Amino acid sequence: MIHAHVVTSRNRLLYEREFDEFLRRRHDAFVRQKQWRPESIDGREVDQFDTDVATYILGMQDEQVVTSARLIPTSDPHLVSEVFPDMCELTGVPRRPDYAEWTRTFVKGDVADRGIRGTITQLSYAVMEYALDEGLSAVGGIQKTYFMAHHGRLRWKVRPCGLAKEVGGEWCIVAYTDVTQEALVSVRRLLGIDHSLLVRRGEQRPFVADSVNFDSYPRFIRSLPADANFEVPKRPPHSFASA
Repeated sequence: MIHAHVVTSRNRLLYEREFDEFLRRRHDAFVRQKQWRPESIDGREVDQFDTDVATYILGMQDEQVVTSARLIPTSDPHLVSEVFPDMCELTGVPRRPDYAEWTRTFVKGDVADRGIRGTITQLSYAVMEYALDEGLSAVGGIQKTYFMAHHGRLRWKVRPCGLAKEVGGEWCIVAYTDVTQEALVSVRRLLGIDHSLLVRRGEQRPFVADSVNFDSYPRFIRSLPADANFEVPKRPPHSFASA
């Protein structure tokens, strides 16, 4: 079973080795294997969404990073809003601080996933637990269609934002999963555990600021005319690219 460490801009110094390993495993998974981007000189994969607002769930086994999730508030620039807004033709693009985009998930190559009780399900449990702790309403984003079936087996309620399309040779869809206590209990029973997988060390950064007024946010933002007078408040991004 993994231990899921919560890493943010406030406690990242406690995870220098693990975070570096995480970036290198991302490079292996998304650059060398999937060839999404050109190879980097330093062997780390970092993009424009690795900012101070990102939260990382690092799944650890035997002191190694074996899986991961990156969570970003959809009120900030995120992969769907900046790259794949056309895949939200049914609902519009999610733009709420309590909706987290979930990306950059991999399983280390030599780690056996062991089916429905394996690493991905353990990570899913940790993400759902974190989302509940932080008061989120939904987690999701662009994902392989495999995850729709996987989350269905977890008895999670998943809401597609658009139709599936082929992206980089894989069928993908933008969808969000409701964050509920029932969803957590369902996967906990499936895994046969009664304890938390989350590990929180050092100072914690809340995913949603206490001052956020949710009534000021629509659930989704559809395509707006160029002269529309509507802006979603954004936090200033500070890149981790120099790390």
